[in-house]
Amino acid sequence: MSRAHSALDKHKSDYLHAVLNKDKGSAEEVVREMIGEGLSLGEVYQVLGRVEVEVGSLWEKGSITVSDEHYATDVTIGCVSMAADRLRTFRRQPAGFAYLSSVDGEFHVVGLQMLSELLRTKGWDTELRLSGTLQSALKTLAAGRRVDLFCLSATMPANVPRVAEAARAVRETPAFKDAKILAGGAAFEDKEARESIGAGSEQNGLVDYLASNFSEALEFASSISMDTEQAHGTPQQREPAGSTTKAQRARGRQVSLS
Repeated sequence: MSRAHSALDKHKSDYLHAVLNKDKGSAEEVVREMIGEGLSLGEVYQVLGRVEVEVGSLWEKGSITVSDEHYATDVTIGCVSMAADRLRTFRRQPAGFAYLSSVDGEFHVVGLQMLSELLRTKGWDTELRLSGTLQSALKTLAAGRRVDLFCLSATMPANVPRVAEAARAVRETPAFKDAKILAGGAAFEDKEARESIGAGSEQNGLVDYLASNFSEALEFASSISMDTEQAHGTPQQREPAGSTTKAQRARGRQVSLS
């Protein structure tokens, strides 16, 4: 095991111990230590995400109570924001506007909040919707600013059809004809779930991209940012003639969520 992985494992163990003992101060100190050691926001979120998964597993086994799980999640939500505030950098020109939404009946939203903060570190403006249906918000949203990217998430397999419904509603809204749709979450680890929604124009999918982790989601968002800047005439570094751009490679690629 590399020293880097060993360090992350120790931080994960320390953070898990803190939240299970309802010690918010110690949990926050673990996050501050990670930042002080120079870990990126993505690496910090990797640790917090692994703890969230383990806490959920402990609850399923009956080792901890619902109250214990909720406490751990509430502390983690606060730490997600704290880490982002300390590590965020700002761009003079926003990379784009992303609207992130859970679906009706989906209560596991920490990962979606993490993605929102990660996008903000890349210069995106974001809005996060964690309750109700996306469909109910589309009319108001359409009357406001341009949306470049919709991010939809589901952790429970039963909510995959609701992701499909939300994506279909976006597709059927004229104001969002140029918007891209990204989907992800633990629910899409299931092969049948991935195939039911598809991804990319070549797959006739409801969404443009299925991401299995934050890195893939950010890579796809970056390709959209490049397209948006090119459309608005922002100078970009040119690719050699005849080459395939990063944006073209990202579009239409279906990711195996394993």
